[in-house]
Amino acid sequence: MNRLLVVDFETTGSHPRQGDSIIQIGAVAIDDGQVTDSFSTLVNPGQPIPPFITQLTGISEEMVADAPSLEEVFPRLLRMLDGRAFVAHNASFDLQFLQEALLSQGYYAFDGYVLDTVELSRVLMPTQNSYRLGELASELDIEHENPHQADSDAMATAQLFLYLMDILENMPLVTIQRLQMLVSSFRSDIDALLRYVEMEKMATIPQLDAEISPSEPSGMWDIYRQLALRKREEKLTASFQRPEHKEVPEIPFAEMLEGVIGEQGTMPVHVPGYQRRNAQEAMMHAVFEAMEDGTHLLIEAGTGTGKSLGYLLPGIIWAKQNQQQLVVSTNTIQLQEQLFTKEILTLQQTLPFEFTASTLKGRGNYLCLRKFEQALEEPVEGSSQEMRLVKGQMLTWLTQTQTGDVEELSMPPTGQMFWQQVKSDTGSCLNRACPWFSRCYYFQAKDRAKDADVLIVNHALLISDLKAENRILPPYEVAIIDEAHHLEDAATQHMGKQFTTTQLLFLFDRASVEEGGVLSRLAEEWESWLGAPQPFVSEQLAELRQLSSQLRDKAQHWTQLLYAWASDRAEETTDAGRETVRYRMESFSGKHERIKKSTSKLIESMTAFAEVLERLVQGIPSEEKPPFALRSLRTDLLGLLNEWQKVVELLHFFLLEQDPGYVYWMEVESRTARKQVHLWAALLKVSDSLSEPLFAQKQSLILTSATLTVKNSFSYVMSRFGLDQLPESRVRTLSLPSPFAYDQQGLLLIPADFPAPAKENDQTYLDAVVQGCIDVVKASKGRTMILFTAHSMLRLVYYAMKERFANAEESYTLLGHGIDSNNRSKLVGLFQTIEKSVLLGTSSFWEGVDIPGEALSALVIVRLPFTPPNHPVYQGRAELLKTEGKNAFMSMALPQAVIMFKQGVGRLIRHHLDRGVVIVLDTRVVESRYGRSFLQSLPPYQVESGPWPTLRERIATFLGLPSLLDS
Repeated sequence: MNRLLVVDFETTGSHPRQGDSIIQIGAVAIDDGQVTDSFSTLVNPGQPIPPFITQLTGISEEMVADAPSLEEVFPRLLRMLDGRAFVAHNASFDLQFLQEALLSQGYYAFDGYVLDTVELSRVLMPTQNSYRLGELASELDIEHENPHQADSDAMATAQLFLYLMDILENMPLVTIQRLQMLVSSFRSDIDALLRYVEMEKMATIPQLDAEISPSEPSGMWDIYRQLALRKREEKLTASFQRPEHKEVPEIPFAEMLEGVIGEQGTMPVHVPGYQRRNAQEAMMHAVFEAMEDGTHLLIEAGTGTGKSLGYLLPGIIWAKQNQQQLVVSTNTIQLQEQLFTKEILTLQQTLPFEFTASTLKGRGNYLCLRKFEQALEEPVEGSSQEMRLVKGQMLTWLTQTQTGDVEELSMPPTGQMFWQQVKSDTGSCLNRACPWFSRCYYFQAKDRAKDADVLIVNHALLISDLKAENRILPPYEVAIIDEAHHLEDAATQHMGKQFTTTQLLFLFDRASVEEGGVLSRLAEEWESWLGAPQPFVSEQLAELRQLSSQLRDKAQHWTQLLYAWASDRAEETTDAGRETVRYRMESFSGKHERIKKSTSKLIESMTAFAEVLERLVQGIPSEEKPPFALRSLRTDLLGLLNEWQKVVELLHFFLLEQDPGYVYWMEVESRTARKQVHLWAALLKVSDSLSEPLFAQKQSLILTSATLTVKNSFSYVMSRFGLDQLPESRVRTLSLPSPFAYDQQGLLLIPADFPAPAKENDQTYLDAVVQGCIDVVKASKGRTMILFTAHSMLRLVYYAMKERFANAEESYTLLGHGIDSNNRSKLVGLFQTIEKSVLLGTSSFWEGVDIPGEALSALVIVRLPFTPPNHPVYQGRAELLKTEGKNAFMSMALPQAVIMFKQGVGRLIRHHLDRGVVIVLDTRVVESRYGRSFLQSLPPYQVESGPWPTLRERIATFLGLPSLLDS
């Protein structure tokens, strides 16, 4: 395993047995951890190269016309491969071409070791978002100048392999030994590589100790119960406590502020390029005064205000002076991390006193080490390769993580289900009786949160704390809610209920009576403890086996009925790849009454199973203290029974007895063959659930966002949050304009001759949208983001543009969300690095995307972002508003769309030097009576409307480029 050959082939297609051939070879030899030789050549395949392969690789038929044939170059490759392991990125692809070439030329098939760097990367780098070679190379700063060319790919793969070997060589021996047990069934020979590394490590250890060996520096690892964890600090390392200034200076806020942001202050010293901003300073004073006076404050702060520092600085000063904890809530984990790693650090360097900060997420975000240890004891035989991969990823992750937070992991779908088995939860926690208690990720996070001066959470946890009657977060009186325009959506989601048919089947899997499952392991531990077979245990297991088989049959039947009913009626209302259908109890009448009957039978069977399971668990003798393994299994089964009961209650809530305060719907997958049904219920009115426990009870809440007003009024968000139910004196508002010169930096174009928005199957409308987008892309030389409200429309426009650009003189790279990747960050990164690229996105791209500079110069909004009128939550709330005598369109649909529109337009100008054009292809913005609400809510862009042939000429002129006519 110390001699390897990294190989990459470029080919005419994917099927060597159907005649596809190699057109380029790249090979890099590695000996004893060093690159010792390389070889690359073009190959004449003796057949045409398809155009899409030329487009992908840059290799044309002209380039290979004079190249040698495979027969001529193959002997050189085989000499390099002799006695070496074969390494490739996605090795099965390259290996099939190698084997076919060997057989066609009369050689024996290759029978040496094969290593796949994709598989190896997934195991050893479990936190990566993507395992494509290009992204890995970019992440690791590996030079990779010509992706999809064999020489560049082979060298990049070789460097990646050496990086992975470095991870392995620094990994604790106990982890390598544990991994070996999991990877034996993998497609490539990772088990042989791990064995080799294990032997190398063993050779350096004179005498093995049970817990720590001389070669395993105890400073890095905490090795306990045969698991290696990364050593953690007692307190959060990011707090950067400074020993001086123990007390908060007793000076007025204005004076302290001047000492931080003034010309002679600490901020200009520690933050290069810091500029004092009037709007930011006004925000700081308003936040401090609101907290001092015990009032709530809504602040709309335009792009470029610097709102994070604008609320953190006064909030921290007030909280420290008043010896209170400051809670900061964000909608996205991305902003949560940014505040923690950037703004908090800046303030710890610049404020004249020390303070600590911590983040906290919901308990289910943290790994339970006891449950994971137990999951590793399950027999490897019989578990899927994907499940083994997930366990392997987590083993590696334990040597890397300090938080145990699932957000760090990049797992396949099986991993997300497995997480339900190993996550921390209240129902199956041994607390101080657990051997892992002192190392528990959740309790350590909670401990840090309790002691921190600033606690950063997300909206989901803030809402969950309200639901749990403030039992999750430490008690607080002041909080800052950033991205506050999402508070209602977060409350809708987390105060609602949800369940999937897959969850039910996974619950049954966890209660498996099969050999190796938790119940058979309980029986083994029980009998081992008492030293004899236990008839009581055997009887209960026999009864559970019988009930289990009936239970699965009923669950299967119930799932089929539900899926058939939902898939017949569902339609697209979101861009998440699912179709939805609203339902009420009366939906299941007539022949569909059997859905309710099937649900009742399923509940009966689940209740019968739970009764026997509870009898078994309660039967464990309590006179003597059982061994830890048995107590651990008992705790897990009690937790499982708790979940079981919750699922029974959910089934009853969703399909037998509905609550009139909720709207109910089902979702089915529209882009996959998975026949699972998602059941959802949302509160019709969340304002009541926010007003009393949050705004009426707390001393001061600061709500801020770049988009809180509609036509310069806060009344919409105040009504949605229930703030209009409080006395006027308890709520203040402040609107701070952006410091950018929008009238000079931005141009907004609205074609007046475009067809009115229509359905996607209206060819005239679709053609106009495609042509409009192409015109914009050409005029701005790529550098364009196109925002859609439906994924189906995005796909139609994407493929139509791709076809039109295929034969164009200038080539453009299209990056479609859900087509080229589902990862938003990755697509934005590619868009910023690829010249003449076009980014097409749906709802998640309307906000949170920050692309300053010339990379984004044109923004196309295809249609106004109204919530689809058939979306169940919208329908339910519209009906409620109607009963209150209100117009649902004017009081809900329009304000929601305006706020989303403002967010979308806000993607363009991100810096005071940016310049760009917004093109709105929806004529309703000028033709309808409500259209002015959109324009009046925007910053002061130059707005022009007229015939599209005239308007499109303005784009290049405004951006300082040659116009379409010139080109």
